[in-house]
Parts: sequence; structure tokens; C-alpha cells
Amino acid sequence: MNPNTLHNTPVLATGRRAALLAGFDNKVEVLVRIQAPAAPQGRVTERPPYGLALVIDRSGSMAGQPLAEAMRCANFVIDRLRPDDQVALVEFDNRVHLLCPARPRGDGQALREAIAAIHSGGNTNLHGGWRAGADSLAGIAMGTNNAGLKRVILLSDGCANEGGVDPAEIAKQCADLASKGVTTSTYGLGRDFNEQLMIDMAQAAQGNHYYGETADDLMEPFQQELALIENLCIKGLRVNVNVPTGVAVEMLNPFTGNATDGWRLPDLAWGAEAWAVLRLRIPKALAPTEGKSLHFLEVTASGQDLDGAPVPLAPALLALPAFGPAALAAVAEDELVLRRLSELEAAQLLIEARAAAGTGNWNGVDALLAKAEARFANNPWVAGVIEAIRKLAARRSREEFMKEAMYSSSNLMRRLAQRGEGLGLSESDKPAYLRRKMAQGKSQFTPTPPSADPDAGKPGGAA
Repeated sequence: MNPNTLHNTPVLATGRRAALLAGFDNKVEVLVRIQAPAAPQGRVTERPPYGLALVIDRSGSMAGQPLAEAMRCANFVIDRLRPDDQVALVEFDNRVHLLCPARPRGDGQALREAIAAIHSGGNTNLHGGWRAGADSLAGIAMGTNNAGLKRVILLSDGCANEGGVDPAEIAKQCADLASKGVTTSTYGLGRDFNEQLMIDMAQAAQGNHYYGETADDLMEPFQQELALIENLCIKGLRVNVNVPTGVAVEMLNPFTGNATDGWRLPDLAWGAEAWAVLRLRIPKALAPTEGKSLHFLEVTASGQDLDGAPVPLAPALLALPAFGPAALAAVAEDELVLRRLSELEAAQLLIEARAAAGTGNWNGVDALLAKAEARFANNPWVAGVIEAIRKLAARRSREEFMKEAMYSSSNLMRRLAQRGEGLGLSESDKPAYLRRKMAQGKSQFTPTPPSADPDAGKPGGAA
């Protein structure tokens, strides 16, 4: 990757209001954004080879269309990779089979033949299957300084009921492997998989998490993941803050980290922005007098390109003037900051609704969703998310509702956003990894055939 390409990656800090209240305690919400540039026009990707492990559940519950669709998605992944990318293939039920250890994809024919031979079997040794894929990738060198992407893609429709079954231990192993460069993205299918385990694994492993209500809903999230990793430009993204002594800082998104060591944000792709909302509490003793300004926040960010080289990111500084009460009331609130805050608030309501559904309190679910409908009527996307999940609530399907509530709330709080979001670009025209879906478990956009990208699979092509 050209080291100068990412020099135009701004770090932005925007306050909810562009002023403070003079002489009083202040609570200030600040939207932090790290914006990747658009992909260079006519670029030839110079990324190092990738390593991917496809780990497929073939337990008895996957028989028929679910397994057939999982195999179709696996072939889609194979077709999108380059000949020099390394690929491992694992199938598991109560036993684990490493069908293909990590090796160059080549023309992909051997991998396709191995996929075609997969058939349904017994129980679900999810941990053993994941571990076989991760260990296969851990043993290979990728790119300069072993810096290239290594990712396990795990698909299952069940719970871990064979082999390792302790969710906390599995998540710990995911985090340990991620610290060594092997990340994991998870795919749940249907209503019987353990969504808490699948999401915890992906978050601990610095990957992504998806699910499909039915086999027909699987391809879209596979397209989303492949589009994302094809367009990654900054990984290991972290933000830190410097504030005056006495100012308290709270991260409103559920990102790993703290105010002392910084927070880990999602890996960044071309044309996207990673974002977070901070809440700062400025005591009266630090509040400036009317007409004066206070420099109260410095945001620094760090990350690496795909070759492991540091990406230079200039810090964002925020200083605001102090106004009296009447003048402050006349300062308009920033529309984008309000929109991000509404997404975080909607996510929290979905978390509360999920908890109510878990105890069978459907009256509580209905009340929370009615509150959300009224609260977010002016945010079309969030309103669409609430409408989609209300339909599940109306069916009183506990498992379906709890899964959608969990995945939607996580997406609201963690998603990458489109640069210039809200400026008229339709969702279907965005890259797959930036589309705002109404329901995470349902296919919403027309699938793009693998052959639609003429450079897919070619050395130096769009991968």
C-alpha cells in the first residue's frame, strides 16, 4: 500500500453544542470520527496476501438447505480471493475435520471439491472447529512482518455442546489468538444458536458478527464481510483522549478500553468512518467566564496499514467559548451528533426490550417499543429498525426476538458509517459494509453475483 495514501485520514471532534455554559458545571457530548479517504481512483490493491479459515458446522441440524447454503457461501468466499491468499477449510459436528490446512488458494478447485464433499453429521463441537481453523492460520506467515489479515470465518446454527463449552474460556481464547494476529468473524443461523457466545467470540477476536434467520438470509452477510475485508485500509484503530485534570470522560459506545489506555474501535475501510460518542463532565471550577474559551479535549488516534506500518493521524482539538444561559440556548445542537446519540439510545432500549422478552414480559417489550417509536419517529433508519423488530414482538417468538434485538443493538452502537451519510446516497448504492439494514437477520438488498467484480480473484485485483 502506498504509505502516502492514508495521510488524508482526518480525526474530527464535534460537540453537541458549539459552546459551554459560563460559570456552571457542564456535561458535553462529543462525537469523535476517524474518516478514511475514498479508495484511490483506478487503484491496484497492494495489500499483502490474506489468510482465511472457513469453519463450517455440519451437525445434523444443518441438513438440507442450511448446509447447502453454507457451502454456497463458502464457494463465494473462495471465488473472491486471490490465488496467493491462503485458505484453510474445517468442518465440524461432534468431531473436527481439518479438510484443508492453510495453503495458497491457487485456482480454488481443490477447495471447491472439499466443500462439495461436506455432509451433515452429529452434535456441535463449535469450539473445536473454531480452534482448528485458528490454529491453522496461526502457523502461517502473512505479508511484511507477518502483518497481513488472518481471519477465521465461523458458521454455526447450534450451541457449543461438545468439546469446549465454557463461553468465557472460548472468548478468552479468541482474545488471545487476536493478540497474535488471528481474528474471527461469526455467523449464526436460525433460532437455536447461542447469540451471546457468537457475538462475544467476534468482539473478543476483533472481528464481526452476523446472523441469518433462514438459510436464504446467509449470503448477504457473507457479501458484507467480504466487501469489508477487500476494502480494509486501517487496522488496530485506537483512540485516546487528553483532558484537563478534573474533567471526567465516559465512552458511550461499548468499545473495549478506558480513558487511561484508550479505546479499540473497528477496523476502518475505504470511504468509511469509525465513530464514538464521549461524554465529558466539566466542573464549575474549570468553566470559563462568559466570552472566554476552554480548550478541554484532545483526541489522538493510532492504527496500522495492512503492512503493519503506523498510519499518521493528526490529533483533533476541541475548544469552546462560554456563553450565558440565554445565548447558549440560542446555539443550535449539531444534527449529526444528535443522530448518533439517538442510535445509542435506541440500542439501549433494544437491550432493555431483549431482557424483558427473556423473562416473558411481552407487555414490557411492547411498552419499550412504543416508547422507541415515539422517540425516534424523525430518524427514518432507526424508526425502520424499531418497526422490523416490532413485527417479531407481535409473533411472541422469544428466540427470534432476542437474537434480532441483540444484533440490532450491537450494530447501532458499533457500525462503520458512510462518510457524508445522510447526503442522499441510497443504501443500495453504498458498499455492502456501509449499508444500514432494517433487520440484521433478514436479507434486504439484492445479492451481487460473485462475477460482478471483474478483478475478483486476480493478483492485484479488487480483493
